[in-house]
Amino acid sequence: AARALELLESGAALGAMNRIIDAQGRVETPPPPGALTYEVMAPRDGVVAAIDCFRIARIARLAGAPTDKGAGIDLLKKAGDRVTAGEPLYRLHAHIEADFKFATNHASVDSGYTIGDFSAA
Repeated sequence: AARALELLESGAALGAMNRIIDAQGRVETPPPPGALTYEVMAPRDGVVAAIDCFRIARIARLAGAPTDKGAGIDLLKKAGDRVTAGEPLYRLHAHIEADFKFATNHASVDSGYTIGDFSAA
């Protein structure tokens, strides 16, 4: 743990990470998000009790990620956050209409978010 802290504080870890990024091909400007967007809303008031990362990843892949660099999901709420009904949990992005429809249909069936009661927080 002490060695890891030393590497972080000295900047050596950052230097190593930058060399890895450069070797893989640094992208200076991220691509814009897909023009097709869909916000998945909280179905009720409560607390984000759980997020199914496998479900979210599946929805992102249906939207076109990672092949389409502008497709994917912006998570707007994390576990433990209080939400009100109709508040956006995440935003889906896609470029291709067919991918967008697959992803939004999948998200409509099961968003991947579990909303619990306030008392569970």
